[in-house]
Amino acid sequence: MTPARQAPDIPAYLYFGGIAGASAGLAALAELTGERRLSCASRYAAAGCAAAAVLAVARDLRRPQRFLTGLRAPDPSFPLSLGTWLVLPFAGLATVTAGAELAGWRLVATVTGAAAGVLGPAVCTYTAVALVDTEVPAWHEAYRELPFLFAGSGISGAAGIGLLATLGGDPAPARRLALAGAAMELAATARLREAPGSTGISFRGGTAGRLLAGAAALTTLGAALATLGGRAKPALVGAGVALLASGALSRLSVHYAGQHSAEASGFGNVT
Repeated sequence: MTPARQAPDIPAYLYFGGIAGASAGLAALAELTGERRLSCASRYAAAGCAAAAVLAVARDLRRPQRFLTGLRAPDPSFPLSLGTWLVLPFAGLATVTAGAELAGWRLVATVTGAAAGVLGPAVCTYTAVALVDTEVPAWHEAYRELPFLFAGSGISGAAGIGLLATLGGDPAPARRLALAGAAMELAATARLREAPGSTGISFRGGTAGRLLAGAAALTTLGAALATLGGRAKPALVGAGVALLASGALSRLSVHYAGQHSAEASGFGNVT
């Protein structure tokens, strides 16, 4: 990984990639159930967040040659290498889907959107597997919790966008997804904070602990507003913003937890 001054790139990649994958899945489901407004918004969200994720990882690598090298020499035993081959087709499909939606090409958008939706869950969670595969103690020891934290956070973030996009319409589908994602995220958060060893220490205290606690508070607030607010626009806006913000804090928490545990174990700076 690259120098500390570029540290925001990795959390940004984790954050936008998670929302992109979850949004693509949500868009495909919404299309099947006839929720056109939600489907359209989620397709645009998937494309925009996928582009942001690719930009973040490209910035972190600093030189395009490194990215191209990973494409020329895929390593099935290295999750980050496989992830490169996963993210690029996903980003392409999400971009084509958004473009077709904008142009009114419904059939093209439906086909490519369905393909992006199939890849979405893997895009949402593979970064957790890549972190677990490292020697950083707080990440490696959290192999049970991180995939659920990333999946729950990505789902609730995609639901947050859905709530904002369906103002004035029916928020029920996005609300249900928000509750499912929040429940998964909060359960994983509780397990991380209670974990023994370097994982629990890293996620309970310091910057990582404060960020994770803040993420949990925002997730709880977002879920409560989505549930109790009915169709009131202020409540839905508050829920959407809270769920999106909580995802950013949780990814930063994971980053700083890894940094803390690596420094404590003598690995140096993980960024």
